[in-house]
Amino acid sequence: MVHVVGLLLGMTFVSCSQSPESELTQNGQGKLTLILDANTDFISTRAVNEDSYKNVSEYNVLLLDESGNVKLECKGSELSTNTPMTLNNGTYFLKAFYGKEENYSREGFYVYGEKAVHIVAEENISETLTCTPTCGKISVNFDQEMANYFSDYSVSFKGTKAMGADSIQWLKADAEPWYVKLEPNGETVTYTIQATAKEEYVGEDGKST
Repeated sequence: MVHVVGLLLGMTFVSCSQSPESELTQNGQGKLTLILDANTDFISTRAVNEDSYKNVSEYNVLLLDESGNVKLECKGSELSTNTPMTLNNGTYFLKAFYGKEENYSREGFYVYGEKAVHIVAEENISETLTCTPTCGKISVNFDQEMANYFSDYSVSFKGTKAMGADSIQWLKADAEPWYVKLEPNGETVTYTIQATAKEEYVGEDGKST
């Protein structure tokens, strides 16, 4: 499961690459302050530097109007020097993301957040966008005594929509976790444990004890 710890960075902005429509002509304008927040507190591992996902300066940020026009597109590192942002009245859609989305991977994961923001004339509005992983993290901790009784052992996992008919394996010597894409409301993952008993624990009937 993902254990969530917020990393609140009070960074606000105006456009780093605004369209010519920035010279607003519609009736009524308000000011928008945005705060980017990354909740990615997985247990640290060697293969993936999970702390880098907490650094929102590397996130890509987009702000779109209701017609899909890009009002802002920049890195999180550019936010703090561009605040606040003056916009026409209306609804806008804020998105931020980092990483690469895979159905399952040991190399990394994807963090994403989006929300609608509403601008009201003559008001200074502050909105916080929280980005979270789109995956769950799977790892296995075999007790050291397993090696006393079994020559080999592993666990296979399957069952997510993104995984389809595939499965992933955790072998006895594995140390790096799997990041598995999950549906927003969560999914049930099934697993199978396989173990081969050492010869001294197999009786004449072929059954292990």
